[in-house]
Amino acid sequence: MKKILRYTLYLAFALVIENEIWGNLSFSPRLETIIKVALILAIFELVLKPIIKILLLPITLLTLGLVRIIINTLGLYLATFLISGFSVHSLTLFNYPLNNFLAYLFTSFIISTLLYIFKKL
Repeated sequence: MKKILRYTLYLAFALVIENEIWGNLSFSPRLETIIKVALILAIFELVLKPIIKILLLPITLLTLGLVRIIINTLGLYLATFLISGFSVHSLTLFNYPLNNFLAYLFTSFIISTLLYIFKKL
């Protein structure tokens, strides 16, 4: 329980920081939705992600670990599917528009990087 709360706090900070830097996330009621999304992502990170990693181990070995980025993107898709007030919009990176899947991929990469930094602090 303590670990879920810690991950929820880390992910809530990561969501806020990512939104302040890139501005491609929208939260309908701001604080409630951020907490709900962080809780969904924390449960995904601690419960579902290890199971998916074991199931996709052969593909992970073949792609030298690149499937892990897709697994994180799946968690972000799950959060947008379960929470109606949360969405990921397109963004522009170096004059290149990132739409749909690429926007989710980039956003999940940034959130995962921030989560890694918070866990190491």
